[in-house]
Amino acid sequence: MRSKVDSTMHPLAATPWSIRVKGSGYGPVLVPLLGAILLVLGEWRTGFLRLTSETPLVMLTLVSYLSGSLLFILYLAQRERLLERLALLVCSLGLGLNLAAWGIRWVITGTVPLSNLYDTALIFAAGTTLSALVVSARYHQKIIGAVTLPVATLLVVWAVLYGGEVVDLPPVLRSTWRPIHVGLAMSGYAVAALSCISALLYLLKDGVAIEAVGLPAMLFVVGAYAFVSGGAVVTDGSFTLPVSIHGARVPLDAARTEFLRATIPYVGRIFQLAFGLAVIAAGAFLGYVVAGKDIFKRIGHGVVRGALIVEAVGLGLLFFQMSRVSSVVAWLDPQQRGLLSDQWVQRVGAQMNVQFHSDPIAAVAVTTACGLTAFIAFFGWRGDQVIQALPSPRALDNLTYRAVTVAFPLLTLMVITGAVWANESWGRYWGWDPKETWALITWLIYGAYLHMRITHGWKGRRSALFAVLGFVAVLFTYLGVSFILPGLHSYA
Repeated sequence: MRSKVDSTMHPLAATPWSIRVKGSGYGPVLVPLLGAILLVLGEWRTGFLRLTSETPLVMLTLVSYLSGSLLFILYLAQRERLLERLALLVCSLGLGLNLAAWGIRWVITGTVPLSNLYDTALIFAAGTTLSALVVSARYHQKIIGAVTLPVATLLVVWAVLYGGEVVDLPPVLRSTWRPIHVGLAMSGYAVAALSCISALLYLLKDGVAIEAVGLPAMLFVVGAYAFVSGGAVVTDGSFTLPVSIHGARVPLDAARTEFLRATIPYVGRIFQLAFGLAVIAAGAFLGYVVAGKDIFKRIGHGVVRGALIVEAVGLGLLFFQMSRVSSVVAWLDPQQRGLLSDQWVQRVGAQMNVQFHSDPIAAVAVTTACGLTAFIAFFGWRGDQVIQALPSPRALDNLTYRAVTVAFPLLTLMVITGAVWANESWGRYWGWDPKETWALITWLIYGAYLHMRITHGWKGRRSALFAVLGFVAVLFTYLGVSFILPGLHSYA
């Protein structure tokens, strides 16, 4: 007699809504949620923590996520059960601290913190971690957390580099629709991140070579270093950041098209070397994909490991010098320095500083480049072990599908509430602002994914590539539009 459920089938491979889960597995999800709520409520009612800023909690979150990522990496390399449990515990602790930091900021500022990259990156990171923990609890697949937690770590790094300055929004944007719209967006983005990660893992499990994944990753690294500092990293080996005084950049012309910049010593040359290594790695991976010769594979992974070391040195030197500089005047671009009067420089020189807050795209570009390099380096080192530990391709394909079925309604509500908010603020529902346009493009990609899957039965690699493309659109909508393309959403 045929059994109702095949006990050998992986949980994710069962029908979408037929899986029963033991409630005890949700402890790593529920405990940090409850702890964060109690901590925030306690601070709101009694002020027992006496915090004037959420920064200590944010830094503890970053430490927890970094530690959890390291423990997960060690677990994947050694397969020790204790490391897995410690990683899950630290990940859960990080989620609690992350949510508590965001909630404490709400208590301190008196407004829902969803106004800029700092605010949204914190809740984006929390949502991504929460999604991974839910999947780990529901399907007993801790490896999803192992790959997702570094993404959350990167988001918190972006928040820290951007800085936690409280932003006063223009009166026209102060609406009850703001937290609803942005909250839906961040929730949808977090689940979309999970769908992208599971899609990438599917591709690797299905036999796609890590070198084929490494090729676009290295091309992104090449583009990142070619883009930052206006291309100066590539052309003359200099890495610059805008100079700010009291948090505001210093314009050099009336049109505010050029701003005073400082050149961070030695960093540009190091990043120039990283750029060159990324070009070589991309070429080697391309050679392997086209010709299939192992020599290209060995060269590519060897160069990637070297690039990771170079990037780590460059980032370390950058942060060290920014934290130790006594006078930014010595770093000013010589040509720009000639446009400034000596009296003005002497008067305000001590107030000059350099921060990533003034150039968030540079912060995102260099840290993401380092993160992608680390990802490819790790999979080149321990990829076979990780791939063997993954669920079946069918299970990962189903997980991607389910994540998209959650993300798509959230993105739909994001678009709808954004239109309602726009009508309230600007008197029209839609104006083809760059953010609106790219939000629609993102929504259409995920809509096409579901349409092709449900109507035409698309599964496997085509479906996975759609999910990855969707998250690329998410990231551009979230970051690229806000800081590259001018528009009404540039404040975000």
